[in-house]
Amino acid sequence: MKPNHHHLYQTQSPPPPPPPPSHNSADEVPFPAVSPTHFNNYREVPLDLPPIDQILYDSLSSLSISECNDQDHRKFMGTAYGRAVSPFAGEGFNSLEESFRASNGVSYNQGVYSGVGHYFRRTVDPFLQERASSSGFDLTLDFDQMSYLLAKERFYYTQHLNSCDNRRSTTSPANNINLNVNQNYGGASNLQNFSYLRLVNLRDLRGRICFLAKDQNGCKILQSKFESPTKEEIDLVLSEVVGSIADLMKDQHANYLMQKLVSVCDDDQKALIISELTERSVDIILVCMSQYGTRAVQKLLESLTSPNQLMKVIRALQRFAAQLANDSNGHHVLQFCLVHFDCDFNQPILNQIADNCLKVATDRSGCCVLQACVEHSCGQVRKRLIAKIMANAIQIAEDPFGNYVLQHMVGLQSPELTALLVSQLKGNFASLSQSKYASNVVEKCLTESEEDISTKIILELVESPNASSLLVDPYGNFVIQSALKVSKVS
Repeated sequence: MKPNHHHLYQTQSPPPPPPPPSHNSADEVPFPAVSPTHFNNYREVPLDLPPIDQILYDSLSSLSISECNDQDHRKFMGTAYGRAVSPFAGEGFNSLEESFRASNGVSYNQGVYSGVGHYFRRTVDPFLQERASSSGFDLTLDFDQMSYLLAKERFYYTQHLNSCDNRRSTTSPANNINLNVNQNYGGASNLQNFSYLRLVNLRDLRGRICFLAKDQNGCKILQSKFESPTKEEIDLVLSEVVGSIADLMKDQHANYLMQKLVSVCDDDQKALIISELTERSVDIILVCMSQYGTRAVQKLLESLTSPNQLMKVIRALQRFAAQLANDSNGHHVLQFCLVHFDCDFNQPILNQIADNCLKVATDRSGCCVLQACVEHSCGQVRKRLIAKIMANAIQIAEDPFGNYVLQHMVGLQSPELTALLVSQLKGNFASLSQSKYASNVVEKCLTESEEDISTKIILELVESPNASSLLVDPYGNFVIQSALKVSKVS
């Protein structure tokens, strides 16, 4: 059960007043700088406030708080104006819940809220009554409470626009929206006033789309406004982000907005995105190699319906296909293309992989791409790819990653393909059986090939000069066990 704040006020003595303001260095800002008097000195932009805002503005301006009067300062910092924090001079909240708590006048035990990332350590809300209750409203006033909260926030933000102290805020002259995002390396959002942004139309955020998209909460707000967008709204967002599309796709938050954007764009709008990404082929390659960009590119590929647009993207990927295949993020894009698009579309990628067959086959990520290439290729390009693999079959079989490529080929249950591989490894089965990785390939050939092929392998093992050594070899003994099982079945 939460403590009753009213009861606490009645049974406990009020906290001692803060010490008088000290002389701060040039880099620090003393508390009086955030007083209403201070704000009044910076009214360089005329304020055209609605009636409810004007009432709030007048009530704050009427407070006689002198920067040089310690008594007024203590009174302002004491209990006369309540206990909840306000977003003065860049003050903001770390979460939506915290914003609502402050807006509704929820009391804090110490009277003054001090949070991480606030410019001024001590601020109070002069709009709340003394010993503020959980609602923060004076029931004698005759106006809508939600309008009051909205007007109060707008008032704070307008005052903030006229303050020269906040160096990290971005303001929009068109609609007086204040967006304040602190430098953040932990992934959590520091976007201030985002609860207010939920009430703003998408068109009112013009000029701030890229800025919001890179913030966790800002991106969620944009996505919520993008559920069923009109063509005009799509054009608005696209015009804002198209020049930074590659950068946004790589961002940990903005990539989600980019995925939603490409899924709702028409062909003309997608053509604009593709043109921006492929103007320099290195741009789309870097996006594919990004932890977050790889998802956005796959979403773009998934949404494409125009063959011309698809070929334009694949040609951009072709030049660096081998690098993408060996990249921990980029290989997902190539596999998406191989699985979802026709072989004719993927031919440029397949040819590039074939040219770098050994390099790709012996890589942790590349071996997975090469398996997909073998499975989803066709025609002449498939023959060329298989020929390249067979030419390096022994080296690939002995590789920690390459052996999976050969096992996959046998597992496709293609007698022609298996026979081709066995003929390529002929004469080396005994030595391969003693290899940690190649022994797996030999076992696969024994257990998943036709009887005539497995018989040839067994005869070669038995007739080898070091056949007896296979029985005690740490890897060869498993090959012999597989050979015995196959021979019994036969």
